[in-house]
Amino acid sequence: MTNIKLDIEGMHCKSCVMLVEDSLEELGAKDIKIDLDEKTQKAVLSCEYDKDKMDIINTIKKEGYKVLK
Repeated sequence: MTNIKLDIEGMHCKSCVMLVEDSLEELGAKDIKIDLDEKTQKAVLSCEYDKDKMDIINTIKKEGYKVLK
């Protein structure tokens, strides 16, 4: 299980979460859970993914969100 804590800029609603979840499923991630604080735009992402976590970050970026470190 890969647990990643990410600050994601521009991710502010449940539709944003659903869009990212769908993209990560297409990537091959399993058991995806994103907890989003809409006020701070900070998300905690957890999922099962066997490959490089940069794939997850790049997928989020491709959807138009900025991943902060």
